[in-house]
Amino acid sequence: MVDINLECVELIEPQSSASTEQQQQRYLEAARILLVLLENVLSQPNNLKYRTIRLENKAIKEKLLSLPGSEPLLAAIGFKRTPSSNAFTLSTEVPLQHIQKYRDELRKRREAWLSGSMPKIPINTHAKATPTSQPEMAATCATPLFIKPSVPYRQRISFPRVLRTPNRFLQSLELYSDAVMQYEDKALLASGLSLIPVDTLTTNATEKLVAMQEAIASGESQEKEPCIRDLLLVELVNWFKAEFFEWVNKIPCKVCGSEDGKLRRTQTEGDVRVEVTVCCGQETKFYRYNDISQLLVTRKGRCGEFANCFTFLCRCLDYDARLVHSHFDHVWTEVFSETQMRWLHVDPSDNVVDSPLMYQHGWKRNIDYIFAYSRDDVQDVTWRYTNNHRQILQIRKLCSEKELIETLNAIRTKRQQFASAERKKFLSQRNMFEVIAMTLERTPTENELKGRSSGSLSWRQSRGEHTFTNIFVFTLNDSELERRQFNLRYSCASDTYERYTKDGERLNILETYKTWQSAQFASKNIFRKVEPDWKVTYLARLEDTDSAEIIWKFDFSKSNLKVKSYNLIFDTRTFGEGKTDVKVETISGSNCIENANEFQIVAKLSEGVSWQHAQLFRQALNSREYPFELQIVLH
Repeated sequence: MVDINLECVELIEPQSSASTEQQQQRYLEAARILLVLLENVLSQPNNLKYRTIRLENKAIKEKLLSLPGSEPLLAAIGFKRTPSSNAFTLSTEVPLQHIQKYRDELRKRREAWLSGSMPKIPINTHAKATPTSQPEMAATCATPLFIKPSVPYRQRISFPRVLRTPNRFLQSLELYSDAVMQYEDKALLASGLSLIPVDTLTTNATEKLVAMQEAIASGESQEKEPCIRDLLLVELVNWFKAEFFEWVNKIPCKVCGSEDGKLRRTQTEGDVRVEVTVCCGQETKFYRYNDISQLLVTRKGRCGEFANCFTFLCRCLDYDARLVHSHFDHVWTEVFSETQMRWLHVDPSDNVVDSPLMYQHGWKRNIDYIFAYSRDDVQDVTWRYTNNHRQILQIRKLCSEKELIETLNAIRTKRQQFASAERKKFLSQRNMFEVIAMTLERTPTENELKGRSSGSLSWRQSRGEHTFTNIFVFTLNDSELERRQFNLRYSCASDTYERYTKDGERLNILETYKTWQSAQFASKNIFRKVEPDWKVTYLARLEDTDSAEIIWKFDFSKSNLKVKSYNLIFDTRTFGEGKTDVKVETISGSNCIENANEFQIVAKLSEGVSWQHAQLFRQALNSREYPFELQIVLH
């Protein structure tokens, strides 16, 4: 786990690979001196002489401290200097692992500069991605050592202020609008595009498009044909959540590995907010990066980091995307569908697409203000995320609605000052259509009634978001009645159910259900566990519980069809004394479901020393298999 301030490490480096040889030599010598100092501390940690950097030392003063960014880097490592002192001192309370990580990172970066392997950023960021082989794709998506933007972070998000209001809430809207402009850095866009497995995602999207076209042509589906760009967006968020980015509740303790450390304080190092937790007497730092160049390397965080990085990757694929901030402390993305001519809600931390009412009805959050920010627009999108507009208007007290409209217009003018007349006309028309569409109130869909899945249970409970009362029963649809078959499968890797019919070897996907909760009848003490280190996921019982249960229910009684035969794949894993018990039974409790039209699958997890000793559907995060699959022939 990376828990050092990469931004401070980067501060001492030349500003680009095109820097002068003299600048590079100054950096290499300064990094060499600092590496020697850190090596001395690590080799003799109890020798106080090595923990002191004296300012009168000529080499230190001229070759290290004269380099811009050297003092913030020393402070990040743990060196401190009192106002009256002529030396930097490194306390013995600074963990050696912390010092070692800075040493390792400095060494790797210096070697990269020496070998000339600094990232060479192509100028043409809109070039089409060329097909790559599978090994090439793996290399492309590997974590880079570091990514160099065209200009530093602060410069990318700094613009003249246009608001003159003393209202801090309104002032924050302009700051958020400025922040998304970092996405337009050409060097960053090129680097981001190189990290996306475009060919693989496009292939997956194309396969789904072909399957949908066949279902529509055969009359099995009445849905409109989707566009490939919308399907590619779904593949992008699946890949981003499953393989690219990692959710972090807290950085694990360096001693015991637990994520249950107590938050001691929040501090600022440079432009980075840092959460400091304590466990086993050791402090651990979690850096909450906003700089995309850092997030592309660390690839971890919570909803803010998820949405920030995902919105940027959407821009890399030339989507019109915007970052969405809510006043209830959650962040996500919106992407404009050119086919549907509307903005699609995308929550990358929960891997959910187009379920805007889920925050109000599934997460039970109080909605008041939600704003979306893009490179050339800003919008109050609160009304898309709630279906009780009059009530929301009554609780919005941070400013008058007139002040808010004036503020958004001022920011919008600022963002569009260099846009062409044609672009401004398009944006104005799109804005008008969006506002009209948001005036409509609708009832939430079934998926929008689901609770949150990202974050640990304790983290969600601390935010009041773990509420779940789903009762789902499978019934037959027209296609299943016609073919006298029912087929269901679940992937724990993508956390998705698929309902399908079979014509020989061809599968026709009828419906999908996101999250394991969405299609269950009932459950107790169950959760989906993701192990990033091992890159596996599974369903297990909650910590500190003795047993767990989950039920899927099927009711075909409204038709004249009954079960003729069935085949069930239901993967379970046990370790030690762990136990799983799976039953397929009728409502009356019989184990024979042939000729039945109502039945259920019941899975129970129990015993074992640890909650992890009984698991359902364990599989690799990149697996495309289905550890739960039910195939039924009806008659």
